[in-house]
Amino acid sequence: MILIKDLSKIYRQGNFSLKALDGVSLEVANGEIFGVLGPSGAGKSTLIRCVNLLERPTSGSIFLDQQEITGLNAAELRKTRQRIGMIFQHFNLLSSRTVADNVAFPLEIVGVEKNKREARVKELLDLVGLSDKARVYPSQLSGGQKQRVGIARALANDPEVLLSDEATSALDPQNTSAILELLYDLNQRLGLTILLITHEMNVVRQICKRVAILEDGRIVEEGLVEDLAAQPETRLARAIFAPGELPEITPGATVATITFVGETAKQPVLASLVRRFDVNVNIIGGSIQKIGRHRVGQLQVELTGAQVKESITYLVNLPDLSVEVHQWIG
Repeated sequence: MILIKDLSKIYRQGNFSLKALDGVSLEVANGEIFGVLGPSGAGKSTLIRCVNLLERPTSGSIFLDQQEITGLNAAELRKTRQRIGMIFQHFNLLSSRTVADNVAFPLEIVGVEKNKREARVKELLDLVGLSDKARVYPSQLSGGQKQRVGIARALANDPEVLLSDEATSALDPQNTSAILELLYDLNQRLGLTILLITHEMNVVRQICKRVAILEDGRIVEEGLVEDLAAQPETRLARAIFAPGELPEITPGATVATITFVGETAKQPVLASLVRRFDVNVNIIGGSIQKIGRHRVGQLQVELTGAQVKESITYLVNLPDLSVEVHQWIG
């Protein structure tokens, strides 16, 4: 649905220039939720604003459903933008308009007649759970309710793609989770393609199928969220599990980081290890995290005994399990 090829964006002012994006390439499949994760200043907002050409890239190409949009004229671009909805961090609602009138605004712009507008607005407010707030004003709403209005407005023209620009970063954890569940539900019910940018790991962990990590305008890691989380050496796994300082290690012991995915996470793997091999297992750290609709667990264990190498081989050959081994020599 979205194809980005070798995208660069350079801001220039006098003799000063800043490369916000440097050769970014991405593919977002039809109907998936794709996250772009990175710190402030990484180029995330620039990237998402380039997708609907609120920012013009310096070089590179952007395709929407196989149509290159970077070369469209103004009239063609206005028509194409009707296929793209966008939600923002600070909601951007019109304070002088009611909730219903805010949602209706994009329909007014494209000339939808009043009775059809009203029917569409009612449908959208039902969809986002705000049917009882049609006549109130934004100042009377909570942050989560304001973002629901923003989502309803973004869906007014029945877009194929929804862009989310840090849409939950102004919300508390409870409202963040509720908005993410709403986006996931819309994705499932409407087949909506969602591209979201965020600096929050919880956003990616809760609803994204795939993720790209952006640093200094470049993509440094990309893949399925579950796959990256299951590989201890990836940036995503290190960010999700963020292991604390390990205790003092027994001299001569082997320390392994073991990541469990899917059904393996429910099995007594370590108990089986002790029964099969002449090895002692001491758990020195770890956690279990929910990744999308599944659980991924990571443990740091200390292994000692006569069959440490054999036990590691056994773990490596188990399905849905990753092992990273570290050696300490006493």
